[in-house]
Amino acid sequence: MLLTVTVVLSIVAVIVVQKIWWGSNITRLPFPPGPPRKWLVGNLLDFPKTRPWLTFREWTKEYGDIVYLDVPFKPIIVVGSVKVANDLLDGRSSMYSDRPYSPMIELLGWDWTITFMPNNSVWRTRRRYFHKYFGPSVLHQYHTILLQEIHAVLSRTLEQPDEVQQNIRNFPGSTIVRVAYGARDASQLREYVDLAERALETSRRFLVPGAFLVELFPVLRYLPSWLPGGDGKRFAEAYRPVVVEVQNKPFNEVKAAMAASKALPSVTYSLIREFQLEDVQGAMAEELDETAKSVVGSAYGAAADTTTAASEAFVLAMAMFPEVQRTAHAELDRVVGSSRLPDFRDLESLVYVRAVMLETIRWMPTVPTGIPHSASTDDEYNGYHIPKGTTVIVNAWAILHDPNDYPEPEKFMPERYLDKDGKIDLNVRDPTAVAFGFGRRKCAGFDFALISLHMFMASMLHVYRMEAGVDSLGQPLVLSGEGSDQGISSPITFPRHVRPRSVKAERLIRDIVLAEDFAGEQ
Repeated sequence: MLLTVTVVLSIVAVIVVQKIWWGSNITRLPFPPGPPRKWLVGNLLDFPKTRPWLTFREWTKEYGDIVYLDVPFKPIIVVGSVKVANDLLDGRSSMYSDRPYSPMIELLGWDWTITFMPNNSVWRTRRRYFHKYFGPSVLHQYHTILLQEIHAVLSRTLEQPDEVQQNIRNFPGSTIVRVAYGARDASQLREYVDLAERALETSRRFLVPGAFLVELFPVLRYLPSWLPGGDGKRFAEAYRPVVVEVQNKPFNEVKAAMAASKALPSVTYSLIREFQLEDVQGAMAEELDETAKSVVGSAYGAAADTTTAASEAFVLAMAMFPEVQRTAHAELDRVVGSSRLPDFRDLESLVYVRAVMLETIRWMPTVPTGIPHSASTDDEYNGYHIPKGTTVIVNAWAILHDPNDYPEPEKFMPERYLDKDGKIDLNVRDPTAVAFGFGRRKCAGFDFALISLHMFMASMLHVYRMEAGVDSLGQPLVLSGEGSDQGISSPITFPRHVRPRSVKAERLIRDIVLAEDFAGEQ
């Protein structure tokens, strides 16, 4: 009890000191507008508990495209337009490329990932290696694995029509595991994918702004987990061992296999060999090991969940908007024909399918409020003061549902991206420029994700028809375009009727030969 009182009094004292210090700030510039602030607690009680992107959108409608929230210990601005996001995060990237301190990321042990690291020399080095092994110039090396894993989804969907969603969930994780670690066989692959799934449950929770009170009051991290306000610490205690295992287990197993001359080609193998050639010892060797673990682990962690969510949203959209599906079927019949499955050579000609992919990314963005940035210095913007350390949240969901850029935003309309000649209309805002982040912190796996999604969507559409189906009581299933209330948002409903669209399509699926032993493939 005494400890609780002491902590509470400490929090109040720090808030008061903070208010006095900010009140004495010599700047004459006001903060950006925002909801009225209450004495001592500022906007803490106004902070949305669920679906913050909806509340943020209402605030930007009322206060403008940059909204200031006075939250103790963590001033926040919410950005509600592409213009402001580009001005700050792209135009002033040297000032806005940092990440805010996150007690949950530290408590959970995710601070080794490229996504969440602060902007420093270590981050820059690791991101450079990430681009070397996952950038557009090397993606052709992974085409075989991508096609094999996509074909596995097609085949298993036919064999297990009631497990469509789980089969789709397996695809991104399986692909990146094989690319990153060179899994020996289906059993090891399944083990690694399951491990990633358990670890990524954490990101779905802590990426929601304000989901844990410790994010708004970092001092709560010092409270015992059993006290009120200790929910974040309890959550971290339960999941941290899994996050640590994600970082270490697959990497260490590749390293052990290399020592025994049994390792398979993979990004991990290539990175370790590259660093071994530098012939360093001691602390430098350990640092290079940490770099390699961070590079492959970041890919392993990020791709598995966000690409999965987008793949699920695509299947949902096809069932909800059958006219889109029919148009895509017609394009595939014209470009690919009925005697084979699509391959990467077809993608350039599958323009409508690309438009379907773009609309999926816009219609249900997988990270509705993006990954927050942090101001590394005081700044002035449009006559407003943005203090050093301010957390910058871009409301990607609201931007991608702005009717000025995307008329009737709740509708799924790939045609919005096509010009009169049937080509991608460069005058329509590209949703990937919003959904994958801004400035130097743009998603490093952007290119890998897009080519994976384009090929997956083309393949599913070529052989399957996706419809709502019926629920467990035999009643017509009512589908919703609403995403889950999580930091990584997935559909809250999912179609139950995914069947081959023709006898020829079913024959193509049955002709797929699944690879259970991946030795030598890359």
